[in-house]
Amino acid sequence: MKVVSSILFAVAMASSSSALKELYDNPQLEFVQHLESQSAFNSMIPTLLGLKEDFFKWMERFGREYNSLEEQMDRMMIWAENHEFIEIHNSQSPKKSYTVGHNNFSDLTNEEFQQLHSLGKYSGGPDAVRDSIQRRKEDAAMKKLSNAKEHPAQAEFRYLRNLVAGEDQEFGGWFDDLWNLDDTTPAEKDDDTNNDDGDDAVAVDDNDTNGLPDTIDWVASGAVTPIKNQGACGSCWAFSATGSIEGAAFIKHGELISLSEQNLLDCDHTDSGCSGGIMDNAFKFDEAAHGLCSEADYPYLAKDSDMCMTNCTKVAGSLVTDYIDIAEKDKHGLIASLVMQPTSIAMQADQLSFQFYSSGVFSEEDCGKAGAIDHGVLAVGYGTDDASGKKYFTVKNSWGDSWGEKGFFRLDRHSENEWGTCAILMIMSAPIVE
Repeated sequence: MKVVSSILFAVAMASSSSALKELYDNPQLEFVQHLESQSAFNSMIPTLLGLKEDFFKWMERFGREYNSLEEQMDRMMIWAENHEFIEIHNSQSPKKSYTVGHNNFSDLTNEEFQQLHSLGKYSGGPDAVRDSIQRRKEDAAMKKLSNAKEHPAQAEFRYLRNLVAGEDQEFGGWFDDLWNLDDTTPAEKDDDTNNDDGDDAVAVDDNDTNGLPDTIDWVASGAVTPIKNQGACGSCWAFSATGSIEGAAFIKHGELISLSEQNLLDCDHTDSGCSGGIMDNAFKFDEAAHGLCSEADYPYLAKDSDMCMTNCTKVAGSLVTDYIDIAEKDKHGLIASLVMQPTSIAMQADQLSFQFYSSGVFSEEDCGKAGAIDHGVLAVGYGTDDASGKKYFTVKNSWGDSWGEKGFFRLDRHSENEWGTCAILMIMSAPIVE
């Protein structure tokens, strides 16, 4: 297959009959005459010739250089296959609510893309995250039993969550959360289809911001640092954690300072650096370390280091003293949290359509259907799309500003999946800073 790919590339690069003659005269390509008789081979030549200039422009745009002609040949073939996927997706009728397009990952297969960012089968999966959340729930229950004083932010979150969900404000589900009297999740309690009310039963209320603002935009409010790029390192969890701490510190103290992901990669030994981690663990590390250093003092290297730098100054206001864990499947909880501050979330991001997401509201029922999360990101708001009418969550990614909507993306707030679009409602937490 690699030999055929190389020949196709060489034919595509040829722009004159004399150049084609040189190919035929090359003894290493003597079986081209045989392949020429194959209709599939002939049909690809015009396509590759037509894409040649586009591929070179893409290489120039992203500063791509290859070590050999053979590597360049193979990468163009992958690029061409991805181009075909992009063209087919964007030409569908009726149109999808989102578009896909070329980006920095266009010469990667989806398998290589997953491996680059520790996604899919290369990720640790949700089990470690769920174990961490379960331990957090147990800690929270013990804290309540010991009559420890609740942080005001916890009470504010509970109030907003119950307000938007239309639940009793006096008790607010406190005893149910503490004693886990049944296995019903908050989302299931909100779903009126679970009630046996006969003719009085109604469909799930689509007004999921009832009593709260229809739109939240923490980017416009100044609580979100510019888009960052994790590079060839599975450090998404660190970017999600620093992003939520940055936002919480801005809201509390009025100053936005970019925090160091490398500080977490090098010093947080509970997590696994470029091999993955959990935002909740990062919050706990921050609390134990009394804050994080700034990006300027502790620059990002996109690789693991054996040395934890201890001589940098902790950023004032970056100390996490507690955090809010939002129950699985609780869309109202995420909305309430976003009213208060940017919020760390996890999602599934291994699919080809997400690799090339370009704009619009990403909406695919297959994404997140199995609850397979593999990527940590930062929810920074919500709203309604004028073009499609879809309600969405706005999310900050860590793949650079040439991906998506200048580094951001939007996910459909409505989904038949129990964990929402791309399982965005599985892991959600927001730090409380002092």
